[in-house]
Amino acid sequence: MFFPRSELAYTRCYCEENIYKLCEWIKEKHENEIDNILVVFISNPDRRVPLWEQSSAVEGNFVIWDYHVILLQCVGDGTDGIVYDFDSRLPFPTPFRDYISRTFRPNIDLASAFKRWFRLIPCRNFLRYFASDRSHMLQDGEYIMAPPTYKAICIPGVQMNLDRYIDMTQNGDSDKYGTILSEIEFFTYCRSDFSN
Repeated sequence: MFFPRSELAYTRCYCEENIYKLCEWIKEKHENEIDNILVVFISNPDRRVPLWEQSSAVEGNFVIWDYHVILLQCVGDGTDGIVYDFDSRLPFPTPFRDYISRTFRPNIDLASAFKRWFRLIPCRNFLRYFASDRSHMLQDGEYIMAPPTYKAICIPGVQMNLDRYIDMTQNGDSDKYGTILSEIEFFTYCRSDFSN
């Protein structure tokens, strides 16, 4: 089952909230699918990760993000998983293997400062624990990019924990913040997960 982009909320430069709203939509419209959904934060300790096929880059070139967030739907029937990336030039959604080869270009040997790490969070847990007051987008009291029109995502007692999801140096408290994988571990994890 694919999730149609035309029904989904999107705000440029708020990838984590776009994916959060997609998770909300899935929970509301297709709750039977929610346990097959992973939220994936992509970053590294230097917060410099190259991604290709991003709509903000010149076509054919890469963009360096401090972090990026996508959604991974595990199909579970032995076929490829599916990636939802609101900021990609690739189709929405894109089969996992196509997304990997065209977005990450695994054949390119990257310097260690640009090696990508992946934090995988089950969709239910992301909806339960994620919070962002959007303060990371403020500069001198002004938003550097217009925020979404809906209220900021906060949970009782927590206004902001986005940085904890982006941080690829701490792998504790996995119920809340998921599990960190290297690029090779991520690709292997997904292949084994999809073959079950």
